[in-house]
Amino acid sequence: VTTFGMPASIQPAQRISMQPKLRMSLDDNVVTLAPYFVLKDAAKFKDIWRADYADFKHKEDCVHYAFGFEGDTRAHCREAYTSAETVLQHLSDVDVPLKAVLDPSIAELQKLEVHGPASELEKLQEALSPLGAMFFACEWGFRAAKPAMEQDTVVHLYPYFSMKDEAAFRNIWQQAYPATQAAAAAEKSHQYAFSFDGSMASCRESYADADGVLLHLQNVDAPLKAALSESVAALDHLEVHGPAAELEKLRPALEPLGAEFFAIEWGFRNAVN
Repeated sequence: VTTFGMPASIQPAQRISMQPKLRMSLDDNVVTLAPYFVLKDAAKFKDIWRADYADFKHKEDCVHYAFGFEGDTRAHCREAYTSAETVLQHLSDVDVPLKAVLDPSIAELQKLEVHGPASELEKLQEALSPLGAMFFACEWGFRAAKPAMEQDTVVHLYPYFSMKDEAAFRNIWQQAYPATQAAAAAEKSHQYAFSFDGSMASCRESYADADGVLLHLQNVDAPLKAALSESVAALDHLEVHGPAAELEKLRPALEPLGAEFFAIEWGFRNAVN
């Protein structure tokens, strides 16, 4: 059986879960906000957010920000900030356009996720819990130093796992993490972090292009197969966000898994030092 369209040349690494637990570190303290919208009037929705984007406030506090679309039916804003405080500042900044797009004739908020260090998530509970936000606490991960991008062309990959054996799942990916760190340059990685909300796990990862994504998937073939063994976890869903041209290169590998593809239309990234 192949995984993510990769050749099954590497055997499942069941032994990984038997290795000693590693000391993990979270080197990425960014807070990611992930709102998803169901669109009723895509044109009006885009017009409202494009107008706000032209006068983006407190841009220096934003790590990256981009709008992606699944046809004319769904939208997602992939956005990240330096802290919980700057998330709250941004929400204040976009209060008017957000209320405008949530007019029932334009769009509705489908779901809201927040990913970041547990200490930062605590500061957002009061403001975002009433919106039904899901809070994913990041436990280990890194964010590579990168220059600013006036137009964000990075490809984000978001696999979500429903865990059956949480300890085994964590141990498998913790054992694989040093190799992922070592391969960051070759994979053209921008970020990589595991976060958890109850029995759901998410890997927030991004790469410069589709080739970087495919190389990473090849590199993690063994631990991925181990994690997806029947007793450990199941793939709940998979999202891919990036420029339309890069998404096309990933469809043959990821479409068979039911991947959801969001084509980026506008956005930027600030420099990461």
